[in-house]
Amino acid sequence: MQVLLPVAALLGLPAAPVAAQSLPGPGHFAVALSGFQTAAIAAATDGPSAGEGRVLSETELEVSPLRRTKGGTLLGARGVINLTAATGRQTSSWRAAIPEWSVFASGTFGRIEVGERAGFPQSLVGFTPSEIALVSAPFGPVGGTRLDPDGRLPTRALPGPLAARVNALSTLGYAARFYADRSAKAIWVTPRTRSGFYGAVSYAPTVRQRPGALLGQGGQAALPLPAQPRRKDLLQAAAVWNHRSADLDLTLAATWSHVRELGVDGRWRGLGSVSGGVSGTLHDTWAFGLSAGIDSRAPTGGARPYGVIASLDRVSGPWTVGGYVQHARAARRDGVPGDDTLDVIEGGASLQIDRNHDLLGAGRYTEARVFVAGYHFRLATNAPQPEPVQQGLVILAGAQFSFF
Repeated sequence: MQVLLPVAALLGLPAAPVAAQSLPGPGHFAVALSGFQTAAIAAATDGPSAGEGRVLSETELEVSPLRRTKGGTLLGARGVINLTAATGRQTSSWRAAIPEWSVFASGTFGRIEVGERAGFPQSLVGFTPSEIALVSAPFGPVGGTRLDPDGRLPTRALPGPLAARVNALSTLGYAARFYADRSAKAIWVTPRTRSGFYGAVSYAPTVRQRPGALLGQGGQAALPLPAQPRRKDLLQAAAVWNHRSADLDLTLAATWSHVRELGVDGRWRGLGSVSGGVSGTLHDTWAFGLSAGIDSRAPTGGARPYGVIASLDRVSGPWTVGGYVQHARAARRDGVPGDDTLDVIEGGASLQIDRNHDLLGAGRYTEARVFVAGYHFRLATNAPQPEPVQQGLVILAGAQFSFF
């Protein structure tokens, strides 16, 4: 993750060049910095929020003090500061938080990490390209809210209640449920074998609805999260196999999760979820992905949740063009009986501005891109009381600067 110098002032940081991120040698100490700044304009051209354009901004900085022992083990800590803001014709809001923190050790045993963070390190999930989340939108931002399935950047242009219903389904097919949970947990990532296999497992004793630390917020108050049952004993696992040749990079992967949740009858019941698929890159030009997921049962009854996603992208020099389609179905979570069915088609393009990846100098890896995208959604329900199908098109244009 990565940061733009003018944005440092927004976070109370000095607007001076940051030290290059590097791994320390044996017996030495270093501080690694990474971050990003995303700015976008999003507007729905039709549907329930037609004509309501919004200016969106997100800034994130990750700080990681590191020390290498004389035996070669890397010890470290990481903390993330995130600032989001949105401005529309009638409302505006901002929020600053520390969404993740952790301590870790990495060596021949793999990587062991403890803290409040998502279930798998970014090498596995949540950072494009990902070897667990097998479908992506590489023409969009590479961190934070993104254009990927379940990336949630397009839905920031939708009314809150509608966005919540869409977001509740967009996870399905992307990765196993709770992959983005940031409750306190312990994580182990295995070393990669010579044949290309590696895995990960994590455990959280308690699932918190709002983990992390809120630093401040203003403007329009965020909508309260729908009431969720108490959950505990969240176990997550992942398995990955990579194969690389001169013409094809191929990845097969699967994620699994299981949690115990308290029912209205006072009994604890298990809820499982599994997702998997394939992704590949052909001749360093064509990238494809196909993934599907299903839950063991609906948390509130109704249809068994499932989702399917397929993506196709082409890279040509500084240009990336592509898109994805998604179909998902699950029980509604807004207290209304019935099931929601979501269909999404997204397409977009991006242009790399920083082809040398060295805008900050001193060997820092940087990336700067501009992007445009169209996100069409169709949300239907089979609730006992007939409701109209909600659908619309969100147009986005923006830019992101990142470094790591």
